[in-house]
Amino acid sequence: MYARTTPTLGQWARDYGLLRPVEANTLHQLRVVADLYERWAGGPVRVDELDEQSVAMWLRELAKTRAPATVRSKRSQILVLWRAAAEERLCEGPSRRIRVAPVPFRNPTAWTVAEVEAIQDAAAGISGRHACGLPRATLFVLAIRLAWATGLRWGDLVRLEVSDIQPCGTVAVTQHKTRRVVVRHVDAETMRLLAESLRICPRRLAVPWPASGETFRQQFRRIVRRAGVRPGTWKWLRRAGVTDAEARRPGAGAEHAGHAPGSPVTARHYLDRTLLGLEQAGPAVLRPAAVR
Repeated sequence: MYARTTPTLGQWARDYGLLRPVEANTLHQLRVVADLYERWAGGPVRVDELDEQSVAMWLRELAKTRAPATVRSKRSQILVLWRAAAEERLCEGPSRRIRVAPVPFRNPTAWTVAEVEAIQDAAAGISGRHACGLPRATLFVLAIRLAWATGLRWGDLVRLEVSDIQPCGTVAVTQHKTRRVVVRHVDAETMRLLAESLRICPRRLAVPWPASGETFRQQFRRIVRRAGVRPGTWKWLRRAGVTDAEARRPGAGAEHAGHAPGSPVTARHYLDRTLLGLEQAGPAVLRPAAVR
């Protein structure tokens, strides 16, 4: 592919998807990190010109304006490109570890069950219909309830097929990010809402979303404002379900998130410790919403 010339980091990032299976968003992030590095360097940098000292200097400079978690993410991404180039014998790989400042622990923030139900109620009151005739209220309430019941990430949720949900409510899907199979049970009220929505709009996907993820998040933020609860993102909903599961049975949080038993990822990124010791009002299954 590069018989006569060694590619620049930017060229290698653009061509990376031709050589390795990678998601579009991941490929975009690799291109972003290559652009950031070459902008800092003042011009194109061939992959065989990469060295640990320069990358470390760039990361230190990046740390002046970016959060520690972002710096660690960019470090990982540039190392992916560098090591892949080394595997293709385009350059020598990094010979020593490139360190960055540790990310300080911050307690993950989640909504309470009562707040999730308030968001559900707000979603039930919105107007409009999608092209297939499905009311927007039904779509968002269904998305909220399915996300709560299954613990699926947004990407897995919008890929969830109706055929993945058995009539008894059992769902078995493979998580796109971790490749772990998760088995969940969808409550009767959510199954009723799904069946009702299928009569209005027969379809393959349980939560059909034709637009971008950003558009979904923007519309969800409006629903959150309408609900009058603490401002938060769609990720807060997943954290809320994981935290609620953990509060009801220790160890169930990791299971609900689809993590390995005892995974530190659950504790670090999902469990809101301010809620674990509270007696939360509300059932484990969300109460029905009055969709107009």
